[in-house]
This record gives sequence, C-alpha cells and structure tokens, in this order.
Amino acid sequence: MKLFRPLWALLGCMALALVMWILKPIPNGHLYWRAVLLAFGLAVAWLIYVASPKKVLFRKGVLIPILLCGIGFGVKNLATIKPNVELVPHYQDVFNTLDSGKNPYTVGTIFHYTDDYKPVFGNFNYPPLEMYPYYLAYRIAGTWNIRVFTVTILLLHVLAGLLFVLMFPRVRFGFLLPFLPMIVFGEVKTGVAMTLLITALILWQIKMDRRKPGGIHRYAIAVLFGLGLMTKFLLIPLMAAYYWHKFDTRRLRSLLEIAADVSIAVLTAVLIMAPYGVANVLKNTILFNVVLKDRAAQTIFFPNVLSGLMTWIGLETLYSVAAVAILAVAVLVAPRLSLFSAMLTAAYVFLLVAPTPELQFIPVIVLIIAAARFMTIEEKEPIVPRVWKPVPAVSPSRPS
Repeated sequence: MKLFRPLWALLGCMALALVMWILKPIPNGHLYWRAVLLAFGLAVAWLIYVASPKKVLFRKGVLIPILLCGIGFGVKNLATIKPNVELVPHYQDVFNTLDSGKNPYTVGTIFHYTDDYKPVFGNFNYPPLEMYPYYLAYRIAGTWNIRVFTVTILLLHVLAGLLFVLMFPRVRFGFLLPFLPMIVFGEVKTGVAMTLLITALILWQIKMDRRKPGGIHRYAIAVLFGLGLMTKFLLIPLMAAYYWHKFDTRRLRSLLEIAADVSIAVLTAVLIMAPYGVANVLKNTILFNVVLKDRAAQTIFFPNVLSGLMTWIGLETLYSVAAVAILAVAVLVAPRLSLFSAMLTAAYVFLLVAPTPELQFIPVIVLIIAAARFMTIEEKEPIVPRVWKPVPAVSPSRPS
C-alpha cells in the first residue's frame, strides 16, 4: 500500500537521529533525543492515519492505548512544569513593551535563552497572533506567571477539543474520547495553543465545505489560513498543500481560484502584521528561523534531522536552501494525493526539516489525523450514532 511507504522514510529519519544522539557530533547541540522522539511519534501517528478504521483503528486494543498515551503525556507535562520556563519572562517583556507603546519586533529587550541556558535579549520572534491570548490573560488576571500561562494554554486547548467533538455530531463520543487527552494535554509548556485552535477551526470549515462546496466556507477557510499564518509556522505547509491540492491541470482556471483564495489569506496576515511593520515581523520570524547561525544567537540549538545532519557535515550555511527545496517538493506532490494525505505529507516534511524538533506540534498532527479519519468515514457512512434511538416494538398478534 502506497500510504505505508512513508514509514520507511520516517524510520530512516529516526535511525539518523538515533546515530546523532549516540555520537553527539555537534558541539553546541542539546537534547538530541528530541529528534528521535519526533520521528517515532510521527511514525506512530502515520500508522493511525493509514490503519483501516473498522478492522484496526476503532478497536478497544487500539483506542485504549491512544487514550492512555494522551493521559500519560498530560500527567507528565503537568507534573514537570517549571516556574522558570523561558516563555514566562519572554512574554512578560513583550507585555511591558506593548504597555510602553513600543514595537516588540524592534525593541531588542525581549528575554531569550541561548546555549547553556544563558539569558540574552533580542526581539520577539513569534508571529503577532501568538501574543494576544496571553496578553489578554495577563490583563484579566492582573499578573503574569506560570499558572496564568498554563491555564490560558489549557483553555485554548479545551476550545480546540470542543470543536473537534462538535465537528462530528453523528459519531459516538466513545470513538472521539481517546483522542481528546492528547489534544488537550499533549503539550502545555509551549505556545502552540493558537496553532491548535486555528487548525481546529480550519478543519471544521473544510468539513462544511466538503459537504456543500463553494460559498462562504471557501472564504472562511482563506481568512482562517491567514490568521494561522500569524501563529506558529506549521500552518504554512498546511496552507500550501491545501491550496496546491486544488490545482487541476485540465482546468487552468483553478490557478485563478487558488490565487484569489491565497490573496485573501495573505491580505489577512498582512493586516495583522501591519501595526508592527511587515518587514520587521518577517525578519524576526521566518527569516530568523531559517538561518541557523542567526537563530543560534538567541535560542538553544536542538539538532533536528536535517539541521543536525547539515551542521554535522559542515553545510549549515546551505540548510535554509535545502529545507525550503525539500518542503517545496512535498507541497508540489499534493495534487497526486488525497487532501489530508497531502496536508499531512507537507506537515511531516516541515517538522523533519525544521531547525529544531518541534514536538509541540504532535497534538496538532493528532487532531488533523483524527479529524481526517472521522471526516472520511462519516462521508461514506455514519459510524455509531451519538443518540440511541430505540426500535419501536411490534405488537404481538392476537391469538385467534
């Protein structure tokens, strides 16, 4: 089966990451095991995606381990939260900058950790939409600490989980429940919550658009992708694969439709960046992350599969070119795949060629995979209905 072939590539990535973990060939590299765990997690998630729902996926022997894995991650994450996590002082500096009327993308006083966890100061290096929910929580709570940060993340995750459940009114809750702990508690230490929430909204609109193509859902998807571009970077490959999947060589007008939708998304993103300067935001987000040397000046280097390999062999200056080229190939094959296979392929490649192993995105991948499976099955035939409707009893015939 063709969908099982990517497993060999994922196992190869895991083997390479394991070799780097053993040899530790990069002087400024830290926590090599993250790349191993990322490749392993992606491989397991892909198996869930390609598994036959009726024969494999929707069995207790599979759903219960998924549930227990999510609970285990949640317990571990909540039990190991540290009050001195980088994002707490990082966002505090961002809030102080906003309150003083300055630009966090140019101020140069935002807290970061560099090698050996030494503090260094620079600019805010996340897209603008990442700061707003935490700034709102800071204003409501009147203070900022690890508790406010964690509660805000969990609230956003709960909203994403609620959207996931409401997305499938015809599916029995028992099938949805095993995926919820990973979605809600899979990552509570980093600011991936907005990416998760926007992804859930996009999946909801995709489901509505597949049911009734065209109309308002098409434009809602474009606007949501534009908002997603202003969260963590996983939405970039997802958006690229989604729209390129629509390209039809037999219908060149599809290019105009793609261009129109992408223009709406880009315009949405530009409007969000405008108050801070579009060039300032791009310089401190996308460009900051693709140049390993510049990135290492303000962040800790956790070697990923591609970035670790190229740094190991002395070609780190070519990393950005190689990463973009590999990701472009993954997006270009989108029209040959189903929609969700295309989006997941682009997301997987993005995570493997990213500068560092972004384990924080595993819950987002789980959300996409779960929604894709339920969406596809629900379109073919309803699973077990959520509400049980008793069959009317047949009155026994009277004896003659």
